[in-house]
Amino acid sequence: MIGFFGGSFDPVHYGHLKIARAIKKELKLDKLFLMPCKSPVHKNTLYFSNEQRIKMLNLALIEFNDLQIDTREIDRQGESYTIDTLKHIKIDFPNKNIFLIIGEDNFNILESWKGYQQFSDYAQLVVLPRTSSAQKINTGIDVYFANTPLINISSTQIRDILSNISSIGKIDKIGKQQNVSGLLPKNIIKYIQKL
Repeated sequence: MIGFFGGSFDPVHYGHLKIARAIKKELKLDKLFLMPCKSPVHKNTLYFSNEQRIKMLNLALIEFNDLQIDTREIDRQGESYTIDTLKHIKIDFPNKNIFLIIGEDNFNILESWKGYQQFSDYAQLVVLPRTSSAQKINTGIDVYFANTPLINISSTQIRDILSNISSIGKIDKIGKQQNVSGLLPKNIIKYIQKL
């Protein structure tokens, strides 16, 4: 059994990484891939480039070496849709049970995703709920709501800290590190400082 945890990872942080490790254990997965999206259809532009996000994911795996990265969405030419990704994953892993793991925020807009009704033909959908209300949404497809508790860290929160620091311009690198310390691995903080 293998899982694919999709997201923008803009940037990847301890919330993503610790949840990924926990859901891998909860679902008893042989492998769990962090799968960064190319350019999220339902979001504004990304803060970090594709190359920077992949670099940060690779840095994260130094500490979280039980996880892996799948870059098929970023590597794909043209627009990238989850249904197409699932079809390609099924071709690559024809004899495996596949789990697609998404957060509640994405689950809440699932009906706007291209071909979402076909997801269950290729994978079991797993939702990481923030609240119990997530289970009340009826998408018409089989959904497993994880028991793994979410960690209250968001990429938006980290980007806001980084943007505020950049706009002030007077806070040195040590100040920057203290503001995001504990939210993401130290090697990623050091990488961001050099950008």
